[in-house]
Amino acid sequence: MMTLLVAAGLVASAGLAAQLDGVNFLHLSHVHRGGGKLERPDNTLSTFLWCWGNGSALECDCRKTSDGVGIMLHDTTLRRTAKYAGPEIADRKVSSELTWAQIRDFDVGSYLSPEFSYERIPTIDATFAAMKGHPTWLCFVDEKGAGPETIARKAVEAGVQDQVYYTGSDYDKAVEWTRLLPGGKTLLWIGTWPRPEHVAADADRFEAHYEKIMRKVRAGGFKGVSSVSLHSYYRPGAEIEFVPRAEYLGKLVDEFHAHGIPVCSIPFEGGESEEVYFKLFDLGFDGFSTDYPSVMFSVIRKLREGGRQCAAETPKALRRAP
Repeated sequence: MMTLLVAAGLVASAGLAAQLDGVNFLHLSHVHRGGGKLERPDNTLSTFLWCWGNGSALECDCRKTSDGVGIMLHDTTLRRTAKYAGPEIADRKVSSELTWAQIRDFDVGSYLSPEFSYERIPTIDATFAAMKGHPTWLCFVDEKGAGPETIARKAVEAGVQDQVYYTGSDYDKAVEWTRLLPGGKTLLWIGTWPRPEHVAADADRFEAHYEKIMRKVRAGGFKGVSSVSLHSYYRPGAEIEFVPRAEYLGKLVDEFHAHGIPVCSIPFEGGESEEVYFKLFDLGFDGFSTDYPSVMFSVIRKLREGGRQCAAETPKALRRAP
């Protein structure tokens, strides 16, 4: 298994160094769907290159076409991303009704902006081929039906198995990945919907769901989990600013750290502001995921330059003792 890469100049959060042998995990920060909500088309190869070029890892989504070609695509259909696909194509299920030949030439960038009209759906082979020879380029593959076995085989064929993290909410599949690929890495994400109203009942509901997943992880002895991403929602001034509650998030971070597992968080609400990332850092998180890449890139640069000291820029930072 590849030794975890340490980005030069990064400063580990206080307490984490002692718990995790001083290894800094900020390099695990990654962009949701590669492009986030608005900055780049999601799940395209040039978007992935943009993330890696900004020193960030990325999360992508992998499914299969009806003829078995592994592709990077989030949605079940092309309705959202293939702006110029007619209804006879756009409304059909990719995995069961469309072949690779039928979809490979569609523009999947213009839905966001005409400047991205050159974007096409990448195959898993093309994505992994781009990573070869760049050991710091990490890819969190959120499996959407391609199956752990296919992703593991493709990663090994490309020689990038140490750079690929099998990603998803299914703990059993994470364990299966480590059986298929001994020493393979995983990212287990834990979250639920819909977006909360930041009242006690919502916080209770979220925490009950997280505990349901945690009971399974604990029963499995944390086996198969290399890293974790916790969904969080932040609304300044609300009755409960963080859902799940900040205290609960911090408790889970401490529990995973006790098992040597780094933890990221994606703020599905509040992620457009730097404030939330500094607050998550203060809660002990080792990295982030985001729908707002440039905001996260800025935070990471500041953390590289000043470590925890830059969190002092956030007046209400939820401080935790070293």
